[in-house]
Amino acid sequence: MRTEESVADRSRDFVALMRCEAGDHWFPEAVAQLQSWLREKKFDVNLDVAGDQATRTASLTVRPLSGKGRDLRVRLVEPTRAGTWTTDLVLHDEPGSEDWISLTVRNSRGEFVSVPRLAPYLMQVLPLGDGAIEFSDSPQVFGAADIDRLIDLLTDSTRHGLVFVAGTDNKIPFDAFRRKVKEWTKEVYGLAQVVVLDPAATRALAEHVGAHFTTPAWTIRTYQPGVDFENRLDSRRHRILGTNRLATQSDKATRILLGEIARQQASTRPADPALQRVLRRFERSENQRLVEDLSRPAEPVTPIVELPPPTPPEPSHLVVEPPGILAEGEAQLALVRRVLGIDAITEEALIRAVSPRVDKTAVEALDERVNTLQSRKEELEDERTELHAVLEDAQLELEVVNLDLDNRDGKIAWLQARLKERGDYEAAYLSVPDEYSISRPGSFGELLDRIDAMETISFTGDQSVVLKLGVSDTNDSALRTAWDAVLDMGDYARARAEGNWGHGLDLYLKCPPDGYRATTAGKFGQTETAATMKAHGAERVFPVPPEVHSSKRIEMKAHFKLARIGMVSPRMYIHDGHPNDPRLYIGYIGPHLTNTQTR
Repeated sequence: MRTEESVADRSRDFVALMRCEAGDHWFPEAVAQLQSWLREKKFDVNLDVAGDQATRTASLTVRPLSGKGRDLRVRLVEPTRAGTWTTDLVLHDEPGSEDWISLTVRNSRGEFVSVPRLAPYLMQVLPLGDGAIEFSDSPQVFGAADIDRLIDLLTDSTRHGLVFVAGTDNKIPFDAFRRKVKEWTKEVYGLAQVVVLDPAATRALAEHVGAHFTTPAWTIRTYQPGVDFENRLDSRRHRILGTNRLATQSDKATRILLGEIARQQASTRPADPALQRVLRRFERSENQRLVEDLSRPAEPVTPIVELPPPTPPEPSHLVVEPPGILAEGEAQLALVRRVLGIDAITEEALIRAVSPRVDKTAVEALDERVNTLQSRKEELEDERTELHAVLEDAQLELEVVNLDLDNRDGKIAWLQARLKERGDYEAAYLSVPDEYSISRPGSFGELLDRIDAMETISFTGDQSVVLKLGVSDTNDSALRTAWDAVLDMGDYARARAEGNWGHGLDLYLKCPPDGYRATTAGKFGQTETAATMKAHGAERVFPVPPEVHSSKRIEMKAHFKLARIGMVSPRMYIHDGHPNDPRLYIGYIGPHLTNTQTR
């Protein structure tokens, strides 16, 4: 039977790899916790024996392996109305080697996977961690004396998971904030470590690592593995969830956001080599088992019970068979012996001849296995295609940037020459005054904060969608373009208010009046195709204030193309209220919406 087709996006799965520092005698305790969890699922099984079981609501596969150490893989599949939930657990115990537990829970429809009950069952009885990460169901409080330990944790390149660090000062009660952080980080248990710095530790961290890498007070910063404090550019990898966002959005929204950040990082990181080796052992063993099943008889042949021969009646006269009938019988027996490949027609020979029958159940299992492998092959091919597209997009984007830099360098050289012609030799080489320097937001959260402070532009969309862009926009290309677009729209609104422009945004970006900026003309699309709007127009209806439209929603076709990032390739959709309303509304900043070219 084929399993339900799964979604390509695995960024909401629970994917944990936990190292075990309990020596070489932890395996039975882990097995006991696993059996307890399985009993809750109505399975009471011996995990030392390979087997497959099923109930009306779930199916269970148990595969133990032995060799240099001991391995156990258990998979539970539970079809529900919300999709198929698959729990995959692998225990690895090898004397003299690193022991670990891999726990993955997936949903076929991409539903958010909360921390599974099995995770705390294991973590509460075993010393599980991830590199320098210590898993705990509550945030750990660090003081100034713990800063060296924190820096070691942040710089650890062997950890797979994230470290969430919350900063504080003396302006807000510390215990109340710590309790909030515990609430916000419930869904990162087993995936990340959470640290709350007291005010002294917050100041000490800033002194040790500098402004670019520190965690400001009343924010939560996400530190990726292997922080490089010597490389200032590396600070861009480690995002900050700002004070305003924490204060204004709901606790649930913050909890889900942090949980999704942890899950996306866990599901997209490179596969651990040790885990990959063990999984391949299981796969090879499973393939061998299925092949061996094909050579077994479907059902054991029931031995023939010999009965005593009946006593023949006394013949009244002797019947003699004609010679032709005897010859025909001998010929048929010879044919049977030749077809079956036997010398004599005996019970043992006949059983041996018919025993290599194919088991229908084994064939079905092999078919499912082949389908699974084929699906994985197709996934890898899709990933390769997408990565190739990302590479091409990145190369194109780089070329566009280089052309823009060439044009800008040429213009600078020309302006410097003009200044020299007028005798202004000093201005040609002075540093750019601060008022002409562009201050850029450091995250999408800060972008939203800056938009909120603007009088002529409002963001009316889903902020959680915007904030998640920081995970895929690793080099801030989309963030940079978004801010350029906001600045251009701000100057467009100013030009209209000052009476220096009376046309739409599209023409303004192409031919701005003197003294107003316009840098994103090549990124702007005034509308969508008719085919896209007919098929997917509903996706492009976004919230607006009631004074803009009585339904509080309006169709937005105009958009900025923020960056080329594979299938994400973010977009910003806007509504221009001019000439009746002197404001612009941003209804959406997020991944590329569906169009006629979407695969």
